[in-house]
Amino acid sequence: MKTYSTRLHMIATYILLLGLAVWFIIMGWWIALAIEVVLYIAGVVGISFFMVSFILKRKTPVSLGDVIGLSEGGELSEYVKDAVEWLETGELWEQTSEDGLKLQGRFVKNGDSHTYAICCHGYKNHRMQDISNQAKHFYDLGHNVFAGHARGHGRSEGDYVGMGYFERRDVAGWIKRIVDMDPDARIFLFGVSMGGATVMTTSGEDLPANVKCVIEDCGYSSIWKEFCHQLTGTYGIHVHPVLDLCQIICKSRYGFGFKDHSALEQIKKAKVPFLFIHGDKDNFVPFFMLEPIYNACASEHKKKVIIKGSAHAENYYTDPKLYWSEIEDWLDRYL
Repeated sequence: MKTYSTRLHMIATYILLLGLAVWFIIMGWWIALAIEVVLYIAGVVGISFFMVSFILKRKTPVSLGDVIGLSEGGELSEYVKDAVEWLETGELWEQTSEDGLKLQGRFVKNGDSHTYAICCHGYKNHRMQDISNQAKHFYDLGHNVFAGHARGHGRSEGDYVGMGYFERRDVAGWIKRIVDMDPDARIFLFGVSMGGATVMTTSGEDLPANVKCVIEDCGYSSIWKEFCHQLTGTYGIHVHPVLDLCQIICKSRYGFGFKDHSALEQIKKAKVPFLFIHGDKDNFVPFFMLEPIYNACASEHKKKVIIKGSAHAENYYTDPKLYWSEIEDWLDRYL
């Protein structure tokens, strides 16, 4: 009986120990899983907040040197030096945006001309180097030129970049100023990269008849698609759920979501003639965005120009002869 009882005790002990081992194994697995889930969620949230701040938030006030195109060594790039300095000789214009920001830009008057170029620069291009040469060329063609600092850039106020969402209304404000000044004004919009997206989104607004045509250079089809491309292509990060959370953060913090607005949707309402320019080697705003944008454009008169071998925002430099022949022909026809 004692032997039998001892054996039962030993068996019970073994069962208990086995049960404890299984319990610890199971609990350890769940603890490990819980830790992994917590770390994953924390990582996604951290990356999302970082991405929103990194992409949209204005980091620090911009110095005058940055605004006028000075490099870190204090010198202007020779390629843009004359054009940037020329642009800085223009009259300083100011306006208050619909949401209360003080926006600034330069206006260069060209004699008695009634034609006006409104030039929109690209993302984080405080110095407007991506449009300065084009602006000077437009002036040489006989047009008045206005180049504004987008909100969150250069001399304009704003703690963040709107990626074309809010900027469309800012451009509409500059258009109104020109028309109030010159009721006979004939205006065309020109933009590069984010500026290209901005003029496309502006085209869907209720614009006065004074706006005669639009020229966009390598603009993206939508904020969402551009960020999808950047996350996967540049940073190697999966779109979901990071960008979904970025959208929520952005909407809560800045009042707009990446899916709320797009050049592709706005351009479906465009009525003015539209010239699209894109480089076939553009990997930043990918070349494949051109076709859906072009197809979506509701304008009766539209044309796409492909610059062979050109990377992002380099169309002007890669093939200036083709670039300007197409633009000048477009302006002769529709301005």
